[in-house]
Amino acid sequence: MKKGAYDKFLTFLLVVLVLAIIGGIGYLGYKLLEKNRINDDSDEFLEGDFQNYIDQIDDDEYDEENAIKEQTGDGKTRGISTNALKYKGYGVEGKLEMPSVNLQYPILEQMTDMNELEVSIAIQYGVGLNKVGNTVLVGHNYRSGLFFGSNKRMNIGDVIYITDTATGNRVEYEIYNKYTTEEADTSYFNRDTAGKREVSLVTCQTDNHYRLVIWAREK
Repeated sequence: MKKGAYDKFLTFLLVVLVLAIIGGIGYLGYKLLEKNRINDDSDEFLEGDFQNYIDQIDDDEYDEENAIKEQTGDGKTRGISTNALKYKGYGVEGKLEMPSVNLQYPILEQMTDMNELEVSIAIQYGVGLNKVGNTVLVGHNYRSGLFFGSNKRMNIGDVIYITDTATGNRVEYEIYNKYTTEEADTSYFNRDTAGKREVSLVTCQTDNHYRLVIWAREK
């Protein structure tokens, strides 16, 4: 290769490299901004509409068996509100707080389509939030740490909190098991919780063929 052509080739490679670096930085910046936007939206909803909804629940009048729906004279709601709480078009069953990774998200109704997981985390299976037995919560694993992307940094002994919209109760759970399993494994869906309330936090691994599963039990 002649020197002139070689110099042009090196210049071309340099330009491609610079553009790739700029593109990579831009992409990472976009993902960071997207993560911050989604988390800000989530925090605003939880601290506003969600908390207002919980504040309206009168625990003393709640009847879990009959799910009484009754409006009081002062505008507050006893039991389950007749107006379902919504977040970006999806029904909200509760709130998950993960203090060890400094994240909190609305827990959406049982997942019916994958688009739901672009909004927040959701119920995949189980008895229901803060009820005796196991409830499976599922969320995407984003490298930015969004949703369940930070679950890999959570450890046995860490605590999480779940507030349900049915009763307004906030229950503390402690992580006691963390493992990776194959995508097809759903053995953790139904398990004996010895009369305790438990939750399973589930997210995919990088190659999507495995799942990271975290078990937490009420303290």
